[in-house]
Amino acid sequence: MDTFQKKPMNSTLFLSVKETRRQGVFLKRIGTLLCEGFSLKEAVSFLFTIADDKQKNWLTSIEKSVYSGHHLHSALIQIGFSERVCTQIYLSTIHGRYSETVRTAGEQLIVSAKRRKRIQAIVQYPIMLILFIIIMLFSMRFILMPHIQSIVSPDELSVGFGTKLIISTVYTAPYWIVGLLGFLSISFLLFQFMIKHLTVIEKLNMYCKNKLVSTYIQLYWTQFYAFEWSQLLKSNCSLIEIVHLLQKDETSTLSREVGRHLEQEMRKGESFQEALAGFGFLKFEIGEIVRHSELTGRLGSELMLYASECEEELNQKIENTMEKIQPIVFVVVALMIIAIYAALLLPTFSIMEGL
Repeated sequence: MDTFQKKPMNSTLFLSVKETRRQGVFLKRIGTLLCEGFSLKEAVSFLFTIADDKQKNWLTSIEKSVYSGHHLHSALIQIGFSERVCTQIYLSTIHGRYSETVRTAGEQLIVSAKRRKRIQAIVQYPIMLILFIIIMLFSMRFILMPHIQSIVSPDELSVGFGTKLIISTVYTAPYWIVGLLGFLSISFLLFQFMIKHLTVIEKLNMYCKNKLVSTYIQLYWTQFYAFEWSQLLKSNCSLIEIVHLLQKDETSTLSREVGRHLEQEMRKGESFQEALAGFGFLKFEIGEIVRHSELTGRLGSELMLYASECEEELNQKIENTMEKIQPIVFVVVALMIIAIYAALLLPTFSIMEGL
């Protein structure tokens, strides 16, 4: 076990697409070299010849850690890789598929970066357009409308109801925009304060009460634990040994909480399957697989198959969601463009006709 103090680990959720991809490429290169028979020290030495400045800093840190007798996952913790990646690599030192796991972790980060880039491409244009419209509304309220008012009052009969409504909207828009942003900011801060005392398991269980995101969370974490447990079982670890391994300091905060919860429930006399029922962020089927495998004795193979199905289903759901969002985004963009033209031109034309 590593004895040095760990730095807080990042989540890929808060990394930029570029940084996520850089980490993925970095790990994939190390994993590929390890699969080719390189030792970790030899892989690090070779990668210095092709690494950029950021990766050279990572390699220097890893080299120091390795020469001090620590493992790769410990070095990755120090340079800010995610908890999931570090836990994957740590568990691979137990089940034996070390080189393949390092390479797979890198490939998963690259896929994640590609997926996030696609999502950003879909939402980036509408966000920029909304910011542009907000700027235009402020400009119209404090620059254009005073000039229109100096020509004619909007209360004149020549100005129709629709035009008056648009002018009124322009006048009030800055206030309700600021109010809405303030409300959202305060709500977010209050929400963060309310969940601050919750454990990671409690937070995930709470998020899973929202049907919009529950399926994605459940598929993500079910795939992760089903795969890791299958690898450990295939290396002849028992379920009790897996529970103890999850509580090691080298694993993520979530894994340690999962291990402690499983141990507590099993000490009360519950089976592994029954203890899993307390995890709302895992799919119900994983418990059924454990129950079924008690009869067949092939839990490792069945969990491996189920992990693959969960990963495929998660990728398919994300693709389907993006395909549904894209046309909606285009419609919203078109409506916004029409609205801003109307807000700019209709009041001016109506007033000019009344002059």
